[in-house]
Amino acid sequence: MKHAKLATNQNTWLCLAIGFVGIIAIVICGWYIWSRSHAPASPQPSDAARFKAAYSRVANDNRFVFASAGEVLEKFESGSGLIFLGFQQCPWCQQLAPIVDEAAKAEGLDKIYYLDIRHARETNDDTYKKLVEKLKPHLRTDENGQPRVYVPDVTVLKDGRVVGHFLQETTADGEKATPDTYWTKERRARAVEQLRQMIRAMR
Repeated sequence: MKHAKLATNQNTWLCLAIGFVGIIAIVICGWYIWSRSHAPASPQPSDAARFKAAYSRVANDNRFVFASAGEVLEKFESGSGLIFLGFQQCPWCQQLAPIVDEAAKAEGLDKIYYLDIRHARETNDDTYKKLVEKLKPHLRTDENGQPRVYVPDVTVLKDGRVVGHFLQETTADGEKATPDTYWTKERRARAVEQLRQMIRAMR
């Protein structure tokens, strides 16, 4: 009888110990899962910081936002906004970006929609074809007489209509220029004013 009682007590204590360990394990697992779900996400760089990393001449507080091809095409359909088409490796884009940013800030515009079109143009994909179709009246032609989006391309849209298009020149006094030689202080000032007028047309 004593042995039976002792065995029962031992079983009881064993069950209690196992139950206690199980509860502790559940609490620890629950805490781990909760802490992971509430851990702060790794900080993502803002669009301004990302753009600054690609276009070093712009200010840290620039107004550029990275837009998808779909977002930009939607603007051309029925939206409003300032669209900057270009790509990082384009020296003319590097020079014009801070000028566009300056104009946007002067007019209180909080977003410049940026789309890198290098791959789209090289592959002549659907995005590029649609952009050409939308911008056709404002585009220069290539050596084959076909309309082409030369970058940088800056367009202002209002309700899907082009109300301003900045035509980037690449010559100075009839001579082929580089971005550094072309963008004198006077030309920068004129470009800022032209861009500001374009932005006003959007309102």
